[in-house]
Amino acid sequence: MVVRQRPSKRRGSQPLSPIDDKVSIIGESVADTLSAGVVTDEPEKALTGRTPDGKAFAVPKTRDMLQSLFNPFTPKTTFDIVTLVTLSTHMAVAFVFPLAVKRWILMAAFAFWRLCYNGGLGWILNWQSNHHGLVALFKRNGWLDQNRGGKVYLWLKSELEAKMGPDYSFENVPIEFNVWLLYRQLVDLILLNDFAAYFFLCSCYLGSANDSEPWHTYLRISGGMILLAFNLWVKVDAHRVVKDYAWYWGDFFFLVEQSLTFDGVFEMAPHPMYSIGYAGYYGGSMITGSYTIFYASLAAHMLQFLFLSFVENPHIEKTYERPPLAVQVIQKSRNRRLSSMHSEPDEGASVNTPTSTDLPSIALPAAAPSENPLSIRERPTSLWHPDLIVFKNFDLFRASDILIVLLLLYSIGIPLGFMWITGNKQLVLAYSIIQCVGWILFRTLVLGILLRKQSTSQLITRWYIKHGGNGEEAFSSWRAVYNTVTIMTYGSFGLVGAAAYHWGDALFSNLVLFHTLGLLLIAFHIWSSRSVYEVLGDFGWFYGDFFARDPSMLSLAPADFKLYYTGIYRYLNDPEKVIGQAAFYGLALISRSWAVFALALLLQICNFMFNAYVETPHMRKIYGAQVRRDSGIVRTVKNAVNKGIGQPVFVDNQNDGIAGVAERLLREHNHHDSLSMVDLLTSTTKPVKDMLLETKDLLSTTTVRLAERALPSDLSKVDHLNLYGIKLLPSAAWRAATTKDRNSGSKAMKYNYYLGESIRVLWQAPVNHSRRDWIGIYPVTANFSNQITTVGSKGCFVYTHPDENLLAEMVVGDSVFAGHVKGVAAVKDGDSAGNFASTPNLANGNGFERTASGSASKGGLRKRNVVAATVSALQGEVVFSSSALPFKVGTYEMRLHHGGTHAVLAQSNPFEISVCDTSDVVRILGGQNEGTAASYTEPPVAASYDSIEYLSQALLQIVNKTFAVTDSRVVSVSKDSSPAAVAANGGRVDTDSDVDVVVQTEVVEPLESVEDAFSVDGVLNEKQARRLGYAIKSYLGVEFASDVLIHAAKHGATVHDVAKRVVEARKALSAYSSATF
Repeated sequence: MVVRQRPSKRRGSQPLSPIDDKVSIIGESVADTLSAGVVTDEPEKALTGRTPDGKAFAVPKTRDMLQSLFNPFTPKTTFDIVTLVTLSTHMAVAFVFPLAVKRWILMAAFAFWRLCYNGGLGWILNWQSNHHGLVALFKRNGWLDQNRGGKVYLWLKSELEAKMGPDYSFENVPIEFNVWLLYRQLVDLILLNDFAAYFFLCSCYLGSANDSEPWHTYLRISGGMILLAFNLWVKVDAHRVVKDYAWYWGDFFFLVEQSLTFDGVFEMAPHPMYSIGYAGYYGGSMITGSYTIFYASLAAHMLQFLFLSFVENPHIEKTYERPPLAVQVIQKSRNRRLSSMHSEPDEGASVNTPTSTDLPSIALPAAAPSENPLSIRERPTSLWHPDLIVFKNFDLFRASDILIVLLLLYSIGIPLGFMWITGNKQLVLAYSIIQCVGWILFRTLVLGILLRKQSTSQLITRWYIKHGGNGEEAFSSWRAVYNTVTIMTYGSFGLVGAAAYHWGDALFSNLVLFHTLGLLLIAFHIWSSRSVYEVLGDFGWFYGDFFARDPSMLSLAPADFKLYYTGIYRYLNDPEKVIGQAAFYGLALISRSWAVFALALLLQICNFMFNAYVETPHMRKIYGAQVRRDSGIVRTVKNAVNKGIGQPVFVDNQNDGIAGVAERLLREHNHHDSLSMVDLLTSTTKPVKDMLLETKDLLSTTTVRLAERALPSDLSKVDHLNLYGIKLLPSAAWRAATTKDRNSGSKAMKYNYYLGESIRVLWQAPVNHSRRDWIGIYPVTANFSNQITTVGSKGCFVYTHPDENLLAEMVVGDSVFAGHVKGVAAVKDGDSAGNFASTPNLANGNGFERTASGSASKGGLRKRNVVAATVSALQGEVVFSSSALPFKVGTYEMRLHHGGTHAVLAQSNPFEISVCDTSDVVRILGGQNEGTAASYTEPPVAASYDSIEYLSQALLQIVNKTFAVTDSRVVSVSKDSSPAAVAANGGRVDTDSDVDVVVQTEVVEPLESVEDAFSVDGVLNEKQARRLGYAIKSYLGVEFASDVLIHAAKHGATVHDVAKRVVEARKALSAYSSATF
């Protein structure tokens, strides 16, 4: 299926920015190259780097690690000495200890260094990617600051300068580059020791194999040497392409402006350094002939894939492919603000804007055209009810899905039950083989003939038109038939494998090996199928281009009919033809059956014929010269042969001229394709769950008691405990209510917040309070103690007054830094915080304070005597929004904590997070940002609240509250003697500095009108879909599965489109909502 591919999400011609591509390939230089008709190699020149805050710098050249480490004439740093000593330790273990002892020691060493690599380095990179954590750590401690670093600064400077060349200046490069250089030293230490431990471990298992024939030994060792040589070539060629910058994960720290040609090994496999780049592990296993080495190598390789899936792929996606939702929403908001400023200039106004240290402009993917050739409202139900793809999107109440289950039960389940009851495996095996052959022939021969007729004469479409249908119905019916046949083919193979499964007289070690290899092939098949589907989508998976050549003819058709060799198709022209039968060969290994192997071979031969006589002719007819001849692997092998021989043995005529240049330039974009992991879910029975909950409660109670004993030490040095306090500001419902409603309403209404609504909180603290004080939101029943918090906040927290050290970890869209100071107030030392801002109901107030020892009346609080002395207290505000809000209806409380600990300084009164009636959504939620109700004319009758116009506006507000993000900016302001400026400096006037750093926070909503796509950027992940589905169900009473919202978002549904589905659902359900039976 080479040509039914969707275009890549990656864009060319984008400026480099903190979320842009690491390779700025296409641009004016590409246009010049295409016009010239030839690609020339540019001479190597100095690279320009760019830090996350947009500062550009010249990237100094780095030295080769092996040469600087092992060259005796190169001066050695402390890091080099430590690395060499640890390497020598492994060598000493291998030569000194007895065989049995050193095997255990080296196995433990290999496990340790491998966990340091995938676990330790992975955690550090993930921390750096999400919070700039490693750089923030150095900023916080001042280790790279000349004024604060002291001896550590001098030592690190000498270490780095010894490792770099003359173009490096420690003081002139940004801190991100220096931290990256230090991180490189840690990487070298771990990776070299990981390799050394594995090498010496393999040396301890040489000669472990019991080969029955000498030629077995020669073949095994020769194969292992070939794999080792191949592994070496992969690493060397990969380093040739990505250089030290990407080799050491430089894009986690800063980005560079450079053009890379991802050829060679990058055209052979995705993530070659992690996939085929570990072939040497299996080469070592073959040379030693040890199952121990093989399984150790396999475990290490699996850890590397976990590292790729949970560390590298998320960073690659948000940096180069799809920026985070917060980044897109904030940038669109800033672009709208700039557009309005340019369109409506006010020449007479003078605006004083603080100097911003915010991130630079962010380049987002180009927006899709607003005019859709076929609105989703006019498309069939399949746009809202996704088709069954194998068993994905299975619906228990869909007739076709139930029929497939029944068909499987009759054809697969009953024979298995018969074999289990009677023990007659031969009869079932014969039946299953005949059935499997039938499904294979039906899938390739019968469906192949139908597709060929559809390609030449539109047979299936004409048949449906003749009998009163249309092309949409023809394609829908074809999808159901094709998926059914695919499921039955897989099911019949499984039946053959179950009937043919036997252990025989094989050795246990061989059986384990067969099962391991078989399961690996099955996993590889699942990954390749998912990769194919990610590229093709629904339309390509079901051969949609046999049914339509115009995007407006079918609902699932892509916007354009062009070929984009992305994803797995970058390496293989037709993955299904080459590796699409891996699971069946794996089943043959597990069952140790030649019958299963023969059926897998038959299926692969039939697929080759299907591709040759059905797919390829149709593809060449539709796409013509866009269909390439050689895959990425074939092209790489040809280039390697030509380079090795020194003359062009293989001539690539396809890539001559302008078309070849364009293809090469396109290939340069398509790299770092993500591997997707299958989420593994486990469940427990109710008794086990109850036991675990009881154990958890017991542990929580014990934790509280132990923590309360340590509490006095945490708060013993805190002055003026009575000045700490927090107070909730009124909710949107209270602000939107009239004076009459406020007087008649209950006090609880004032602090009853709606789902997704931002919550603003006033806080008060002494001027010398900790800048790491924070406020968290918890369910009222979550904590057992009022003195210490024992449960995690799950991200629902905000710092009250963050300083520069904390702000170093801030990234775009962070909602935890939304606190700031508003001023300084003179407060009587004896007064409680409950009296600030004339609000007598503030928690930790009412004339009570916590005792230092924790023992007092009224639950740890005691009445204190009022002292007439006056002290200064900071007063400020925090905003809970987006990810800092709990997105679930319930009763909550807020807790003010001391200095990054869980010691409680103040608590709020309980408050509710609930939902309003559908008729109040627009009136209340629509006016939150301005602090007043939106101007909205209520419908004349109650029935109008079910109209498409009203529900569209209501849904717009719900989506905006669900996907709202926090735009916190670090800005520099001038210091003076005003209360606000003094407060920003911790209550003191700094005579040595003229500026200070503060945070400005704004809650940004993504959508402007009901015609905007409800998914912001056309993509919803599972978490976002569940969040939106919960909000729609809570506010509008209609429940959408997350898969439905994801599917609709993928096909460009707007807010109005979703509102129409809500209207239809409410009408369908309203007839029985009040009925009694």
